Amino acid sequence: MKRLHIIFTSLLLPLATLNYAEAQSVVPEPGIQDIVEDVRGRMEGAVEWGVTKDLSLEAGVEARFKNNIGSMDRIHTFVGATYDLGKHLQIGGEYILINMYDSKIKGWESNRHRANIQAEGEVKIGDFELSLRERVQATFRSDEVNRYEKSNPEAILRSRFMATYKIPHSRWSPYLLFELHNTLNAPKPVANFKTDKYETENYITRYRGGVGAKYRINRNNRLDFYYYIDFDRAYDINYKDNKGDIKSLMLERELRHIFGISYKFKL
Repeated sequence: MKRLHIIFTSLLLPLATLNYAEAQSVVPEPGIQDIVEDVRGRMEGAVEWGVTKDLSLEAGVEARFKNNIGSMDRIHTFVGATYDLGKHLQIGGEYILINMYDSKIKGWESNRHRANIQAEGEVKIGDFELSLRERVQATFRSDEVNRYEKSNPEAILRSRFMATYKIPHSRWSPYLLFELHNTLNAPKPVANFKTDKYETENYITRYRGGVGAKYRINRNNRLDFYYYIDFDRAYDINYKDNKGDIKSLMLERELRHIFGISYKFKL
């Protein structure tokens, strides 16, 4: 009798496991979108005030353009502060009000608020200046979103290496930079957002390379000309509102060519 029970159980267990697996929703493999390419532009004006030898404040406005620089993308209005902890280390913080423009409806979207905190170390080797900056960026949305689809706030770790060459007896300082953006709380896709546990995952969402040159007009006025090439990648997740099952999962990719000019007045 005991042997019969073992045989009966061994036959039913695989069937029960199969039925359980069939009952579970499965997260699909993400589709991969073709790379979308765009040319973008940026214009910025800022004022910097050296409060003390080590503390400085800054405020400014930046306009960004997209669709081959043919339409408005957004406007950033920012204030920030930096403090020198020593000859080679600087810390800082910044607040940015982001006004997004929707060219489809020809109107402004809900505002977003961004906070940055950062630390930057630098060292000089001859006429070269090498720096490494680590910045934590948090962007807060003012509209309602499903946290399983989009994080609010969205947290990003931005790591930037920069090499600047101080041309002797010249007002020009060319530079190169490389930057990585790593998600800190991106929502992890689940089969059903109404029943499955909420989890986050980390991945590199942006690779940036850049070249530029800073020009010192005089003691108080500075210009910065630059070109960035960004490769962005992010997962677009959508769920069915009624049942909660995952509807689509797409890896969106974009290659952006960014041309910019920045002007700064130092008090």
